[in-house]
Amino acid sequence: MVSSGRPWGNAGVPGIYVVLLYDLLVSLDLDAPALLAGLGVSRDELLAVDRRVSMSLAQTVAERGVEMVGERGLGFRYARAMSITLHGPVGLLALSSASAQDALDAACRFLGLRAPFLEIHQARKGDFAHLQLRSTRSLGIAHDFIIEAMLVGLVFMVEQLLETLPEGTLIHRQGAAPEWLSALKKDVGVPVLFEQSSDALIFPLSALAARPRLADPQVAAIAREQCEMQFRQWRTEEEGVTAERIRTALQDHPAPLPSLEAMADRLAVSARTLKRHLQQAGLSYRQLQDEERYRQAQRLLEKPDLSISEVAYTLGYSDVANFSKAFKRWSGVTPKGYREQR
Repeated sequence: MVSSGRPWGNAGVPGIYVVLLYDLLVSLDLDAPALLAGLGVSRDELLAVDRRVSMSLAQTVAERGVEMVGERGLGFRYARAMSITLHGPVGLLALSSASAQDALDAACRFLGLRAPFLEIHQARKGDFAHLQLRSTRSLGIAHDFIIEAMLVGLVFMVEQLLETLPEGTLIHRQGAAPEWLSALKKDVGVPVLFEQSSDALIFPLSALAARPRLADPQVAAIAREQCEMQFRQWRTEEEGVTAERIRTALQDHPAPLPSLEAMADRLAVSARTLKRHLQQAGLSYRQLQDEERYRQAQRLLEKPDLSISEVAYTLGYSDVANFSKAFKRWSGVTPKGYREQR
């Protein structure tokens, strides 16, 4: 199983998602202004390209929306109103990727830029891919709305990428079927099964090799750089400049990676100072090393001419078994399993 990564803390939520909910309430002839009443923000202010709102404000808005729409169901209606372009550079990267697998990997890596309260876990079971959604914080009464909107949104995203949904696509939901089930099934167009063990989108593995109809390597490169820039900016704000400097230095260093003392020398600080700065950010040097080892391991494992033993030795492991254990801890699968998934 491959995860979208650790929780994104206080990244905030793009304001355009609140605007989308506001406009949906207008289309349902509901009191849309009540959605933002007393929150100190207007619809027009939320239209700014880089405008983000706090997690607490976003959750308040979502809970108000659920209460206003009630038994008519909000999640699938919200997903239907959303186009992939509303996801900013993340959506553009998915649209222009060379394959559905690349688009999925981009969505997983950068999900936190758009929905920092969720994680996507990729798993393969038989001939099917399972994209499992999990919340990283309590979403209150808005939980079912958000999970439903995300899963149905993924269905529509696949449809926009490939023009048609792969045969065998379905949605798994935990919990009992809602009162709006008939409307949900009619609108979504794929089976929705309830009382399942996870909230997941399931589709044939063969679809991962499909080429999105708007695939464009130049556009994808530009979109990826925008995503990476936003990603680095968030990490710097969240963890401080020191952690980002270490990440950059590790990425520029060939395996095996330098020790804490060697890194401190490179950055012209003492090892104690470096360690203290990382602790203040809730990090350790070992975490950053593992993060970079995982990145390098993924890149090396994608080279079919390298054996797993050669990958392990290149990364500085003297024992292949230790590398396999570490890789499984990082990704949820063994190196061999990772290669089989590609």
